[in-house]
Amino acid sequence: MAIHPIDLSTVYSQIDNVAKFNASQNQAAQIANQQGIDKASRVNLKKSQAVKETPNDSANAATVKQDGRQGGSSGYGEGTERKRRNPEEEEEEVPSQIVISDPRLGQHIDITG
Repeated sequence: MAIHPIDLSTVYSQIDNVAKFNASQNQAAQIANQQGIDKASRVNLKKSQAVKETPNDSANAATVKQDGRQGGSSGYGEGTERKRRNPEEEEEEVPSQIVISDPRLGQHIDITG
C-alpha cells in the first residue's frame, strides 16, 4: 500500500493546525502569567506606598504604673517582670492538650498495596 500525495497533504495540513493551536495555547499561558505578575507588582506597590496609622497610645504614655514604670511600651524591663513571677504560677500555665502516640507507629509497613 503506497502513500499517495493527497494523503501527505492532508497530514501536513493537520500538523500545521495542531502546531498553530499549541502556539496559541503557549501564548495564552504566557499572557496570563504576565498579567498575574503585573497585578501582583501593582498590589505590592500600593502596599508599599500606603501609610499605616500608628496606634494611639497617648492616653497610656503619660501614666505611671504601680511598679514605678511609665505607661509607654518600650520593651525595657518587661523581661524582668517575667522572672519575678512565682514558679507556681508558671506550672498553672501548662497547656491542656495531651498528645497520645502509638508505640507501634512506624514498625509495620504494608507493601501489599
